[in-house]
Parts: sequence; C-alpha cells; structure tokens
Amino acid sequence: MTPEVTGLAAITQSPVKRSARVILTVAAAVSMARGQESLGPCDPASFNGRVCKVAIPHKGYCSGGAWVPVTYQQAYPYYYDSYQTYQTGGGLVTPVAAENCNRPGAGFFARHNVLRGGFGAIGSGRHHAGG
Repeated sequence: MTPEVTGLAAITQSPVKRSARVILTVAAAVSMARGQESLGPCDPASFNGRVCKVAIPHKGYCSGGAWVPVTYQQAYPYYYDSYQTYQTGGGLVTPVAAENCNRPGAGFFARHNVLRGGFGAIGSGRHHAGG
C-alpha cells in the first residue's frame, strides 16, 4: 500500500509542478549545451519582452556591443509563455538590457530605415540631374 501524500508534498508532486520542473530542466540543459554563451532576451531566465519582440524578426540581438545571430523557431507568445512558466515555477529572472550595435550586412540604408529606390515609378523618389 502506498501512503497518501498530503500538504506541501502533494503540491510539489502535482502533475503541473512536475511538468514545470521538466520544462525548467530542459531549459537548463539547453543553456548548458550552449556552453559559455550568454542568455538572450527570449530565454526564460533573462527574458526582456521588448528586446525579444525585436530580436525574433531581426534574427538576433546585441550583447556586449556585438551582434549575436539567433534563428528563433517560434513566435513571440511561445517565449513569453516559457518566461511566465519559469517565473511562476520560482525561477529568478534577470532581464537582459536593451543595447544598440550594428548588424553585419545591415549597411547604411538598413541601419537608418531608408528604403532604396527601384526602377520607374518605384524609384521616382530619387533625385536626378537634368530635366
């Protein structure tokens, strides 16, 4: 016969707590597998919603003044939910700071949100010499 589990022990052994523990264990294992890399803005332990929202479509973020390329496999709500689960499970969150840096391959026009003109009517915004 198995003794009945009650009180705090019952809460910590509930299926919800166990699944949160599995998620946190997987998140920790993934972080460890990355080696010495710092946590990004979409990681539960360093989540910064504003920075994460920008990092996903830009495929990376700035850290220590350098561009860190990351291909995010999920949409923002997934990372937000992971953060909420981590925090609810007692995880300590230290949000990453928002930083600025230059992305590789992002020339002057991309960095300054300037659209380049094309041909015909599309490029009519360009100035030209002559009449």
